[in-house]
Amino acid sequence: MSEALSPSFPRAVTRRPPLLWDVLAEHLEEASFLWTQRERAMDSPDDTLLEVEAGDEARLRAHLDGLRVGGPPVALRILRPALESEEPGGVASAAFVLLASGEQALVLERWGEDAERRPWLRHALALCERQELDAALLDLLPRLVPTLQAELLDLLAFRQVDAGSLLERLVLADTEPVLLAAAFRAARVTKPPVLATWLRKGMEDARPLVRDAAIETGLLRGLRAAWQSCQRLATEGAEPRLAMLALAAGGAPADVEKLVRALDRSELRAEALWALGFSGRLAAADAALAVLKEQTPEVAWLALRTFSVITGLSTEGLFMRGDDEDDVAPPSGAVSSSLPPPEHRPGRVQVAEVERWWARARKRFEPEGRYRDGVPWTPEALLQALHLAPMRHRPALAFELAVRSRGGCQVETRGWCGHQRARLRAAGALSLERLTRGFDAWMNA
Repeated sequence: MSEALSPSFPRAVTRRPPLLWDVLAEHLEEASFLWTQRERAMDSPDDTLLEVEAGDEARLRAHLDGLRVGGPPVALRILRPALESEEPGGVASAAFVLLASGEQALVLERWGEDAERRPWLRHALALCERQELDAALLDLLPRLVPTLQAELLDLLAFRQVDAGSLLERLVLADTEPVLLAAAFRAARVTKPPVLATWLRKGMEDARPLVRDAAIETGLLRGLRAAWQSCQRLATEGAEPRLAMLALAAGGAPADVEKLVRALDRSELRAEALWALGFSGRLAAADAALAVLKEQTPEVAWLALRTFSVITGLSTEGLFMRGDDEDDVAPPSGAVSSSLPPPEHRPGRVQVAEVERWWARARKRFEPEGRYRDGVPWTPEALLQALHLAPMRHRPALAFELAVRSRGGCQVETRGWCGHQRARLRAAGALSLERLTRGFDAWMNA
């Protein structure tokens, strides 16, 4: 039979199963809740990276994937309207899925126009995993007003996108402090020559927002002037959190002793206690125990936490919570742009039990040693701590890793947990020699 006379049969048509709109609506509702939960977990004093990844983040990503596979009909019927939601997590979830589906122009337009929802749209832009978004952000930067330029520069820095050529074109002489600070933060991921002259001026700026941004980038570049600024500002400047942490993490015994003496000043006590926990020094543990003996409710938990982080003492059963079970507020109003404030929980410590334990354990600690959780501090211990430490401690640990690696390993501690783990694995291949010395020994630029 010729092909022309052969019988014809209808071709099989692949039909897409009907969308289950009630299920998709549930995906968005759950994603909204879990997005907010994950954000809270980023500041948790108890949860670790692996716990967040296996818990709220894994469930969140499953619901986001469920929304994405629905394609354009879901975007039109559910996701675009959700950008007008009053639920922050719903706005962020919808924007994230739209970005993942390629609708960058829509989300960027909303981000620029909707000031009320901009913070949550910014979360979605920061966590979006499509690399083509980077080019769109760079293209948009010169066309924005200064306040939005500052936000966009922080987004680019979070995404570790080099905006060097655009930074050099910004008029920084008389610009808004928020933009100048954002430019310095963005310079963390550029080639060293970018903003080199401005950085040195920024370290002397009277505004802590600008000053700290310049100092942090200067430390990552190994600028001795940045280290010297920290030594001066730790007990003399306004908002000393960054400077104190630098002295604790990279200072000599004399620098740690300076922080110990700051405990005698009520306005510096909480900040100094918080920083001393990251020093790992025996002198810091002894100082924290001395504060505990004073039985001051405002810093009892903080002193116990500092002591336990250095020595490895389990706090279980040693702290009696106060009436306000949910209070984890900072004891002072100073807020750093990148480092969390000191922890505060009302309550009392079983000081006698701590003293008895320390009387037995102290002989295991060398006076010149450095410790984390009772174990000698090593570069490998720092990387392990970034996996196992409470989320609230990780920004300080990530800061130390970034400085000691000269910016070679910068971990955004609010990024997707899997991406953070990948960066930490890559850090294991870096030269670790510098990670064993104080900052003063190698800052020479």
